[in-house]
Amino acid sequence: MRKARRVFLGNSLTANLLAREDDVIVDFWEGGSDLYGWSLGSTCLDRVPIFLRRSCCHQLFGNALRDVDVEVVIEGFEDIVVEKLGDISRSFIGFSGRMLTPEYPVCTYYRKLLSKSKSTKVFSPIAKVSLQSKCVKTYHYEVEYEELVNTLPLYYLLSKSGLSELASHLTYSSAYALLIISNTKLGEYTKILIGHKGYSLGYVVVYGKHPLGKLIYAFAPLEKDLLKAELTNQAVVELKRLKLIEGPIKLMRSFFIKYFKMGGDISEVRRALKNYGVTLAGRYGSWTDISLCDICP
Repeated sequence: MRKARRVFLGNSLTANLLAREDDVIVDFWEGGSDLYGWSLGSTCLDRVPIFLRRSCCHQLFGNALRDVDVEVVIEGFEDIVVEKLGDISRSFIGFSGRMLTPEYPVCTYYRKLLSKSKSTKVFSPIAKVSLQSKCVKTYHYEVEYEELVNTLPLYYLLSKSGLSELASHLTYSSAYALLIISNTKLGEYTKILIGHKGYSLGYVVVYGKHPLGKLIYAFAPLEKDLLKAELTNQAVVELKRLKLIEGPIKLMRSFFIKYFKMGGDISEVRRALKNYGVTLAGRYGSWTDISLCDICP
């Protein structure tokens, strides 16, 4: 059995910024972070668009940030937008005006950060987290730790550490995310909030250009179980009906965001884990809707 000073759960941005050579990072697979993106030949595409309200995260981006003007458009009725997405006035969804975005896809910077990491990486499903004996067991690996830093979804940590009863304090909703490269009349950096009843889409983001066309991200909050093919077809139909895409679709990628919106009173959860010396970090790990600049000042 290996012993480590610190074990980080999750191959996340937080873990890779904090972990040192004598630390261990444990995750299901290398690309578990939303920032990892999708591989496309020798390059990659971001899974989600990234806008920053201020210059930050120089450890990741260096000085490669540029100003963009972001426009927010409501398609339909504002009350339906609020019904779908909640209060967007303090959410990244509703932010507009002058913002910053990386010069290249975020996934390129993130993968470069991963390649520089000197910590030990273990990619294997977690079988059990023994908080009392301070041990993490995967299907192929076992490590004892002095400190445990969790950046995996808090819900998941509770299920693996024998504290499932505390998960009742957590709430979350999921979403389906679709990236399409196609043509559109909309500006390069535009957010469209969908306020029509009967539409699955909650909001759409036009996020710059690609050699094949414009990058168009569509997000559908999930209220019922649907097959991936049904979700994709429905989203494409709605995008065309609203005339948000034109011409052929050059490329399409999609994924489920299980923990799209997180909530609940986690004070009792924090107290219980603090007694075991567990540190909660990152957006998923702390179960808090924090920004990239909060994670990486």
